Amino acid sequence: MKRLIGGVLTALLALTGRAEANACRMEQATVLPLRDDGGYLSVPVQINGQAASMIVDTGSQGSLMTPQGITVLHLPQDPDRHTVMQGPNGAPRLVPNIRITDLRLGRLSLGAGSIPVGSLPGSPMIHPPILGLLGADVLDGYDLEFDAPHQRLVFWKILPGSPDCQLLPSWKGKWSTVPARVIDGRMMVTFTLDGTRGTALLDSGARSHIVSTDFAYRLGLTDELLALDPGGTTAGVDLHERRYHWHRFKRFSMGGTVWANPVLTVAPVHDQTDMLLGSDWFAKHDIWLSYATSQVFIR
Repeated sequence: MKRLIGGVLTALLALTGRAEANACRMEQATVLPLRDDGGYLSVPVQINGQAASMIVDTGSQGSLMTPQGITVLHLPQDPDRHTVMQGPNGAPRLVPNIRITDLRLGRLSLGAGSIPVGSLPGSPMIHPPILGLLGADVLDGYDLEFDAPHQRLVFWKILPGSPDCQLLPSWKGKWSTVPARVIDGRMMVTFTLDGTRGTALLDSGARSHIVSTDFAYRLGLTDELLALDPGGTTAGVDLHERRYHWHRFKRFSMGGTVWANPVLTVAPVHDQTDMLLGSDWFAKHDIWLSYATSQVFIR
């Protein structure tokens, strides 16, 4: 479902970490309740003093407000800004922006901003309603701890004064550390699927693990073989339908994570990546995305 560009805006190594004396000094900027409604990960926000929910989308370069959100919150158009939005089908389009005077995430105040307008297909009916998504323009200024099993999202801020410190999560016990690349505010990691290496985007806005059709071709799959698999059609923020298939692969590995005989979605991905690691991956682990040090911690 991704990329938002404009107005608003790795080799892989598995390691084990433990808390050490030279760890970075960090503080919690805010802690938000994290909902998982059928793969839609969302948090409550305050927009101009009014309650709303927004999907947390680490795979999107920018944030987004829906037409419903504009109506419900009475948000004015920004005449000075427009955004080029590119969805999963790769076709860019120019959309208007709206102005927000105050965006708050719990006790974290982000102030005013300009956000593009776009639709979110299939959002769940919850209260407060989902009226948009939070992308990298908001998220990558912090380290994010996705603790979906305990229904919380923690925004961590590294305190100044020790730029050479070693960042470690505030966890007890052991965890895996995966080096990452941060490109345009989004995190990429290396994986291996059926013996072939690729690059995966950590995409909490995608509802499943999606292997790009082009990468599937590299593994020797053909359209004829994929046609034998079950599947259907879906749409992203550009509302264009695309065909997908569920295919059983032999082995997936990333850091300390190994899946035997996984069934993964195969669909076109018009992005700089071979795979999307979606919200179902985030939902099953305690995951710390360190934008400050380009690392991913997985417990």
